Amino acid sequence: MSQELTWQLIKKHNSFLIRRDGVLFSTEPNNLTNKNSFKYSGLANNSTVGVEINTEGKGCVLVTKKKSSAARRRPASAHNRTVLRKDFRRVARTIKAETQGKNYRGDLTSAALARWSKISQIKSA
Repeated sequence: MSQELTWQLIKKHNSFLIRRDGVLFSTEPNNLTNKNSFKYSGLANNSTVGVEINTEGKGCVLVTKKKSSAARRRPASAHNRTVLRKDFRRVARTIKAETQGKNYRGDLTSAALARWSKISQIKSA
């Protein structure tokens, strides 16, 4: 199914939507800004980027969606997870290299770096 058709089906009605003060937010996985838009959607896009808190130690987990169509049909194994445990600058460099450097959703680089910055602040506090 195409990305656009998927977005048209889920943009107003899905279990991840939260309405607050007339604004729609989304809690879906791999949505970096939690905005309900096609650009940031982790469900509708074939290529997604997510930055999550590493619960087992310091750092974060970089999540990207696999490119093969066979992997997309199996949701449990459809994502590549990379644990990043180095210092702030090295993790930021890795996020930039994985998104912008490999031409894999370069438009999400700044959002992924902003998410990593917030995660780092939370972890250090």
